[in-house]
Amino acid sequence: MKTPAMILFVALFALALLSFACTEAITTRETDVRSGPGSDGNQQGTLKAGDELAQNNKSNKGYNVQSSDNKLGGITKFEKVPADEERLIKNMEVILQEKMSKDYPAGLTKRDAHPKSLACLQAEFIVEPNISSELKKGIFALSRTYHAWIRISSASGKIESDKAKDLRGFAIKIIGVKGQRFQTHNNEKETQDFVLLSYPSMPLGTVKLFHDAVYYSIKFSPLVFLARLVVSGDFHIINELRKARQNQTSPLDIRYWSTTPYLCGTDLIVKYSLVPTSRIKSPLPPKLTDHYLTENMEKHLTANEASFDFMIQVQKDPSRMPVEDAGVEWSEKESPFIKVATLRIPAQVFRTREREDLAEDLSFSPAHSLIEHRPVGGINRARVEIYQYLSEFRHKQNNKPLIEPRYKADGGEMLNFRLSTSVCSGREMIGGMR
Repeated sequence: MKTPAMILFVALFALALLSFACTEAITTRETDVRSGPGSDGNQQGTLKAGDELAQNNKSNKGYNVQSSDNKLGGITKFEKVPADEERLIKNMEVILQEKMSKDYPAGLTKRDAHPKSLACLQAEFIVEPNISSELKKGIFALSRTYHAWIRISSASGKIESDKAKDLRGFAIKIIGVKGQRFQTHNNEKETQDFVLLSYPSMPLGTVKLFHDAVYYSIKFSPLVFLARLVVSGDFHIINELRKARQNQTSPLDIRYWSTTPYLCGTDLIVKYSLVPTSRIKSPLPPKLTDHYLTENMEKHLTANEASFDFMIQVQKDPSRMPVEDAGVEWSEKESPFIKVATLRIPAQVFRTREREDLAEDLSFSPAHSLIEHRPVGGINRARVEIYQYLSEFRHKQNNKPLIEPRYKADGGEMLNFRLSTSVCSGREMIGGMR
């Protein structure tokens, strides 16, 4: 028998999962989905019955449909788009923007999700030399070392003490990645982002659930959304939400998963994982403090490097490893993860004002990708749209342009490269981990 306190805990956590597109759902209520700045109710593609997305001739935003040949950013042959998906996504954009406007004053607007940064770290992404031919696609085609930035964060939609149990986000931005770009809301020219979470699946794993969590939790109460899960018999989702939140020893000690699927080339669907391989591990403090996760990382990186194996899991059976439901964990017994790269985080000083500012300015998104690694599935389609919309809103509110970090080969140092010398407006800003 679940106590009221446990029910409230789970419901509040459902709202926190707004973070990595972790708060998901659908509403049956018809809503005018564009009412905020930059809105245009006509800038939408048209979703037809039979799970097919047709291009709207009036559209210059939204889905960039080119057929299912993997060009630019169209819907792939592996995806099936529900008829009401685009309206639900646009409705979420408006609801979340309104929440951000109420939560933060202009000039101090935080991300709607993952607002608490635990660390912004410089790293190396080292591609393995002996990768199987089927996985040698995109960034994994050649063995080489890339420079990268990492933003580690807490998943709660509000800034909380590290003492609060939560998921942790691990977003990687690899620098100097050349090749054909995935072009749906992707203005970064030479980056490859991988966004991961400290849980193998996304309990609220469909756009339908995504929208319900957003709509009912924000417009009414998290308890309303929880009640809908109870009535529908989705007790497994409640249990998954409960298990996902933890007090970790350090973000450098734990495993992460992409939770959502991606292409590898043109014919493979894959998921990603980061497995920690550091020589040392941090202890859990006898008494947890407000910033113990950051403090443990600082102690670790003062004199020691950290490392992870970057792994790929290949979809074997579409029925048991679905593209359109991120709530289903893919069996590692059926399809073991395969190492394709090493993520090396050298010893460094990261608790500086410059790093704090960079953590705020950087944007991370599945959209920042080579075409060979393009995001697929409903949650990723929602992420790409929502991350852009809310990122451009946040940057505009803070009067800051987007930056794309690049590596200066002659000086051997990271630079922040501005995509624009003025503050962008409209659809020019690209979303990240927002």
